[in-house]
Amino acid sequence: MARCIVFTVFLAFSIMMLVVGIKQYFTQRALLANPMKVKVRITRSDVTSHKSADTDNRTLRDNSTTSYTPNVRFEYEINGKSYTSEMLRPTIIAQSYASHNSAADELKMFPIGATVEAFYSAEHPDKAFLLSESSAAPVVFIVVGILSPIIGFLVCKYLI
Repeated sequence: MARCIVFTVFLAFSIMMLVVGIKQYFTQRALLANPMKVKVRITRSDVTSHKSADTDNRTLRDNSTTSYTPNVRFEYEINGKSYTSEMLRPTIIAQSYASHNSAADELKMFPIGATVEAFYSAEHPDKAFLLSESSAAPVVFIVVGILSPIIGFLVCKYLI
């Protein structure tokens, strides 16, 4: 019974990763196919940190890690309609970094209050983005989604 539960969890995780990865892969391709430029005003530009849980309960031991994510928000107008976006790249999958400085480097060109050029697709004017470069994140999600059931099967077969 435990094997079935563990495998089901791996399978559910796999499906979620595949759906998000495939959707974001095609969205990214569509947004980068023929991007148009628009002037935007930066309204948020900061770095947030996230500390993972410490699973080592021994005294003076800590195996938690801290990751840093650049956050940006900007406002713009297309054909008289106002929009807000938070996409640095043409995907909703945010990239995180091991250091605050690395994450902050991504935002140097986008200080609060600055007017900069962004990109958008005529089909998706609500999904403007600041950096016209593809991200490997959707492909990573797809690969993890493909590998998860295999790993789940191996865990169930050999470890449980």
